[in-house]
Amino acid sequence: MKLTSIYFFAFVLVVCLVYYLIPKKMQWIVLLASSMVFFVMSSGILTVYMLATTAIVYGGALWLNKHRETFESRKQELDKAQRKEAKKKLKKGQKLRVAAIAVTVLGILVVLKYCNLGVEIANMFMGIFHLNYSFEMFSIVLPLGISYYTLMAVSYVTDVYRGVIKAEKNPLRVLLFVSYFPHIVEGPFDRFKDLSEQFSIPHKFDYDSFCKGCILVLFGLFKKMVIADRLGITVAEIFDHPSEHTGPAIVIATVMYTIQLYCDFSGCIDIISGVSELFGIKVAENFRQPFFSRSINEFWRRWHITLGLWLKEYVYYPVILSGHFKAVDKFAKKHLKSNHLINVVPAAYALFFVWLSNGLWHGASLKYILYGLYYYLLMMIGELCKPLFEKIKNKMHIKDGNKPFALFQMLRTFLIVNIGMLLFRSATVGEFFRLIKQAMSSFNYFGGAREVVTISIEVIYAFVGVVVILMIGIVKEKNKTVLFRDLIYQKPFILRYLFVLFFVTCILTFGVYGPGYNASDFVYAQF
Repeated sequence: MKLTSIYFFAFVLVVCLVYYLIPKKMQWIVLLASSMVFFVMSSGILTVYMLATTAIVYGGALWLNKHRETFESRKQELDKAQRKEAKKKLKKGQKLRVAAIAVTVLGILVVLKYCNLGVEIANMFMGIFHLNYSFEMFSIVLPLGISYYTLMAVSYVTDVYRGVIKAEKNPLRVLLFVSYFPHIVEGPFDRFKDLSEQFSIPHKFDYDSFCKGCILVLFGLFKKMVIADRLGITVAEIFDHPSEHTGPAIVIATVMYTIQLYCDFSGCIDIISGVSELFGIKVAENFRQPFFSRSINEFWRRWHITLGLWLKEYVYYPVILSGHFKAVDKFAKKHLKSNHLINVVPAAYALFFVWLSNGLWHGASLKYILYGLYYYLLMMIGELCKPLFEKIKNKMHIKDGNKPFALFQMLRTFLIVNIGMLLFRSATVGEFFRLIKQAMSSFNYFGGAREVVTISIEVIYAFVGVVVILMIGIVKEKNKTVLFRDLIYQKPFILRYLFVLFFVTCILTFGVYGPGYNASDFVYAQF
């Protein structure tokens, strides 16, 4: 069931009617039932994997709780020395338990999603050693949102281990957290403590909140159907037949793909957030005008925000608390003389695991690993050269508030991101380098633009939409503390009506749907 289909919105309308008509204490059951219906309709028998993951973390969290409660009940009977020893054993036992649970849950994901990565690596080594044999790829159908619900399940059991939350005794509430249908397709990665309370409290129908949710849904549909899907037609034509196109057309198609991916992904998140607000539930923010970023670090704080936060909480922090990180930190302090390097080297060690995980999360392919490490290397080079850059800025008398320099930083970051997106879009690492070479073969961008428009004149509609999104982005960037839908809703009724009418008209007139078009699935749904 596509999030842009009439069937999905009919489904949401029915769920909303039932949700607000039944007794308030049963609203969470409606959400659970609708989530299970949505999941089964999308994944069929593969739903068993999601149920298995939920059962493991539910039982595992209770297991952790029981182990901790046993210690708490006994510690008063122990003297100081015995209590210290028992606490040490508790900590070790809890670590072993949470590690076993996480490995089991992630193991399901690895077996289903990453077995072909092992085949790809094995075949690569076969080629290196000139062995005339190759392993066949597995054909495995993945359940809906497996990467999303798996990481959320891991966050739940880890938060129980850390004592951030208590283990939920009702398995159905854990199941609702894992399978909540608005965010199962593309996230965002919410944490149990942020959603469980919202699921539990009664929600009265709020007209203003409902209208704001609808505005957000319209905005998401505009991004997806008018911009992303229209750009996708031309982008697919160029990247599916790169040898038939010029270097400038490849460059323009790369920029178009970057915009397509942003509008596709953020559009989906807007639809998800808007639908969720119809039920009075707010999910985490996932985008914050990423193309206004002045550095790669800032870009990843604004792009797929919840994935970055997940990696920070559940990869970065465990690494910096580990024994091997402490050994690296000790080595740096002992052997390095520069205070700057003493800080950078241990951080680089920990961040390597973060960016390796980022690449692996995106897909079971060597290109995705390289995609993660591409950003990692650029960030580390930036950190290593930071003192040099500061000296250059001081000599050139460039201050932090300098607008031309800020614009230069934004354009530089956008260029770096586009190179990363070209790798992301390429079928293989080899194709990526071939496309880079082809892109540098000519610089006739006027001819390239004419070539792109020739492929599909309708791409112009998408670029008009991009201008609209850019203007809205500028408004949002200047009003960082106020949500865009709130800015719209604060306007007089006639302006709100014209805004809604504009987006509805654009979606119906220029959106990709109906006979003659094949509206694409959301790109990030495959991850």
